[in-house]
Parts: sequence; C-alpha cells; structure tokens
Amino acid sequence: MGREAEIEECLKTAEILALEDIPIGVTSPKSANLEPGGPVDKLAWKQLPPGIYRGFYESYKAEIAAYELDKLLGLGMVPVTVERRIRNELGAAIMWLSDTQSFKDLGGVPRPPNRYIGYWTIQLIRAKMFDNLIYNRDPNEGNWLVDPAWNLMLIDHSRSFTPDADMAHDDMNRIDRYLWERMQLLDEPTLTAVLGNG
Repeated sequence: MGREAEIEECLKTAEILALEDIPIGVTSPKSANLEPGGPVDKLAWKQLPPGIYRGFYESYKAEIAAYELDKLLGLGMVPVTVERRIRNELGAAIMWLSDTQSFKDLGGVPRPPNRYIGYWTIQLIRAKMFDNLIYNRDPNEGNWLVDPAWNLMLIDHSRSFTPDADMAHDDMNRIDRYLWERMQLLDEPTLTAVLGNG
C-alpha cells in the first residue's frame, strides 16, 4: 500500500516480454512478464468483454471496479488493476501476487499463529463484507490468498457487480465497524465518479 499510483502506471505502460496461459481458472487468464526495474515484474491479464459466459455475466471491467472500490474504502485487499490493451484487445491488467498461497492450496481457511489471530479475523470479516457489497458470485477458496505476513488478498472479481439481490455470504454474524462506516459514506455521485456508469 502507498505505491498504487506507481504500480498502476507500470501495469499500463511497462513493456511485455512474454505472454502465456495460466493453467487455472475458467476465464482463460494469461500472465505476462514485464521489463525489469519496475515496481512489479509480472501481471495477470484477463481479456473478458462484458457478456454471458457459462451461464454467468462476467466482465474484465468488474475486475477494475473491484480494485477502485477497494481503494475508495481503504481496504487494501484487491491487487492493483488497470485497463490495458494487449495484442489489440482490451482487458484488465492485474498486479501479480507473488509469494502467496490460496486457501484451496492450503486445504481450507488457514489458522495463523496466535499473534495474528485478531488481525486475521478482522480481515476475514472485511473480505465477506466486501464480497457482499459487490455481489461477488465467485468467492471460492481459490480466490482468497494469503502471504507470509498473514495479509489476505482477494482476486477474480469478473462475476461481480451483478443485479442479483442475494449475498454471497449469508452467514455473516459479525461486521467490522471501520469498514461499515466507510461503506455508509458511499453514495451514487461518489461511486459514479470513481467507477463510471459502465
């Protein structure tokens, strides 16, 4: 956190050295190695025009919107994401999260050492609140990542911002007051200014 503008610029403009398929995920994402010397050396790229795929409405624009809303809320869980044209196609360029593991790879929700439990619990609550706010249709254990410092990161938001009325996490019995207060400050003019109309 604190270097978002620098990373955004890198993701938009850094020279791409190689582009290859990522062997996981149903949306056929790709990874790209970037020229060395920048704040990040790799990105994930999702070229997914708005539309229905396998029965779900998906869009690369939802990836960007999730990042912008995360930034607006001061959450710090969604990796830096920008729009970029690669090989003449528009898509979402997403900062590659190295040195992380998914909950799926770890066999479920991991339990941190005792000194991290309070911080970890708050992050889990905030992640559920965020998923519910953006109507994320795909909050699975492969999309929740943790790094060695027990920071929770959320990826793959292409099925978010749908008109559905049901929430992804209906088991919420606790909320985080800080995030709730930030959410209550959101209004249509603020969201339109940050996210646009599309």
